Amino acid sequence: MLMHKNKIISFIISRLFLFVLLCLGGFLSQAAEDSPLIGSSLGNAEQLAAYRLQIEDLEFEFGPYHPSLIEPLESMIALLNEDEDYERVAQLQNRQFQVMRTELGFEHLDLVPLLQSIMTTQLALGNWEEISDQLEHIRHLRTTVDGENTEILLGAIQDQIDWLFSRITIEDRREQVRNFFKIRDLYEELEDIVEDTYGEDSLEAVPWLYKVAHHEYHLVSFLNASKGLGSDSIDRLVRREGTFRLESQNRNGLSSRSFFGNSSLIPVIDKGRPIGDGYLRDAYSMVNKIQDVVEENSGLEAQAMIKIYRSDFQLLSDRGTGTRGYRDARDMLLEAGIAEEEVYWYFERPMVIPMETLHLNFADALAELRIRIEPIASVKEQEMHLGIFTSWTEALRSTPMPQSKNPFWQLDHPFKYADISFSVSSRGRASSVDVLATGPEELDSNRSISRSVRNIHFRPALIDNKTRRVKDVRMRYQFVDE
Repeated sequence: MLMHKNKIISFIISRLFLFVLLCLGGFLSQAAEDSPLIGSSLGNAEQLAAYRLQIEDLEFEFGPYHPSLIEPLESMIALLNEDEDYERVAQLQNRQFQVMRTELGFEHLDLVPLLQSIMTTQLALGNWEEISDQLEHIRHLRTTVDGENTEILLGAIQDQIDWLFSRITIEDRREQVRNFFKIRDLYEELEDIVEDTYGEDSLEAVPWLYKVAHHEYHLVSFLNASKGLGSDSIDRLVRREGTFRLESQNRNGLSSRSFFGNSSLIPVIDKGRPIGDGYLRDAYSMVNKIQDVVEENSGLEAQAMIKIYRSDFQLLSDRGTGTRGYRDARDMLLEAGIAEEEVYWYFERPMVIPMETLHLNFADALAELRIRIEPIASVKEQEMHLGIFTSWTEALRSTPMPQSKNPFWQLDHPFKYADISFSVSSRGRASSVDVLATGPEELDSNRSISRSVRNIHFRPALIDNKTRRVKDVRMRYQFVDE
């Protein structure tokens, strides 16, 4: 009885407080012309108080989960977002989600937009794990309600992958490794879904299988990373998959007792080759299979484009120089009627490999390259500029940061940069790195930048019928200011 009485007293006090606030807001709003900033702030407070009263009246009349609550909750959320009060926004969004779930049921696609709004709020609050949970929830809803639509399922998985890629940039080493191997699990699941739904020999499977192949390149980057990331990644990989692909296929490598975990071997590698070289060869084999599918089902332009990607992985996996493939691709594009000026412009400059996105249309590949260059230099100038290279993390300075097409995953990082010139050999290796300028302030040391650029993999320039060394190539190298 006493507890009930206290609740009534608290309710009356809260109503009196809100009434005073409303009156005060109305009185002070007359001074808005003299103090517009304060007037604006009190205007929001006045409206919030009114919506709070409305919600309490609706709750009293209809109960705490009635759909009539959704509109005033949305209005309050909009006002709090203006004030950047994200903690209170998160509380109201959870309340709104409970109301909508009561009205619609636990499994309804109309819940997805609200979950996406919740992710935006959690991003502002820096609650990374909460975003991962909401993505899992969205995936569950989409597959439960529309389980027959494979592209929706694959898109939901890709959203999870893109978010984990973004998390790697902002979290500590242990979490970076943990999240990378979550990505590996998701790619294995994605590959199984693609093969079960489309089959290995269908064009629908091609862009997804290329993503799987590209992931093998990322794995090798992690295995060879600095600052302890590489050794942690090797530990996790050995526990997960064993040592088979970490060992060289010939006897020219080195071996000794373990420096990771409880296994009895360290990776056996050939001189000059990266740890996990076998995974690059797996990627090359998959791109080979993709090429077979494209050649069987597509026209000349698409066949030419897949030859470029195959040659990139041939070069990365040390299966040859790729020169013949690049030359054949160039000639096939010309035969397909692509403008000669554009084809030669594309092939006569080095390019960072492997390409993240598979383009079977030359115009799309050309547009992507120009988008990278145009913020820095004119594509019509004689100077050979490659545009912007953004490194992933401090331990992955020679690996380009994955770029999602969804702007939600493109986090706003504070970057430092160095404008550099260098040479690229006929095998796609950088040398003679010279730092021309840095920003937004002078860097303490340029040595690490030079070393990082020398370890980037490039597609060599194809001039006439040969891959050739190109001097005085320009590029902006940027990295997260950690």
